[in-house]
Amino acid sequence: MVKVERHRIVRAPVQKVFQLISRMDASPRVTGLWLTADLVERKPAALTVQYRGYFAGLPVESLQRATLYPPHRIDFRQTRGGLKAFRGQYLLKPVDGDTEVSLTLEAEVGIPFISDQAARLVLHAFIERSLEKFKLTAERELPRVVRRAGEGSASKPAPLPAAEPTDEETIEGGIATPPAESPASAANGQAPPAAQPPAVQKKHRRRRRRRRRSPGDPRTGPGGTPGPVH
Repeated sequence: MVKVERHRIVRAPVQKVFQLISRMDASPRVTGLWLTADLVERKPAALTVQYRGYFAGLPVESLQRATLYPPHRIDFRQTRGGLKAFRGQYLLKPVDGDTEVSLTLEAEVGIPFISDQAARLVLHAFIERSLEKFKLTAERELPRVVRRAGEGSASKPAPLPAAEPTDEETIEGGIATPPAESPASAANGQAPPAAQPPAVQKKHRRRRRRRRRSPGDPRTGPGGTPGPVH
């Protein structure tokens, strides 16, 4: 007899993993050994399945009876088939909310063309593919953890996008400032109109208007020149 045993941790409850594995008639999808499976008989705690496939390249048939011990154990054994003996067992153990799945296979091929080493490789591939497929299927529909506001590191609302600077403003360090002074204004010693308060601009205009005197003003001389000061 050739015996192979492997373990795998599945992030799912024991009941869910047991329900998945107990569908023995769906095993051709995962094992890589059996190509077809026909359900012959189903009872509350047992089922009989007819398998057809290839063992180390040779076609074989195997009628197997599985006994269910929910939710921790499944035993199966060949009752008739091309192999001299074939049996196995699933053991499910809860571990911190997850499930540790152990699969043990034993086979006696009884075919001269298939060595014990070849049989061991077939059983090893059977176990690895089965456990990996069970793990992926059981964990595929796990609910996503969504944190609510106020719980742990709850997600904060995304900040609003910053407004882009207009043609009349530039953004420096996140503070809106007026545009830089033009070279012409700097050369004349004058501040740009936008940088002066409205009151200062009006005052300058009033001063200019006061300097412009009419020719008949008694404070101006002939030709508009300033007259003598009394």
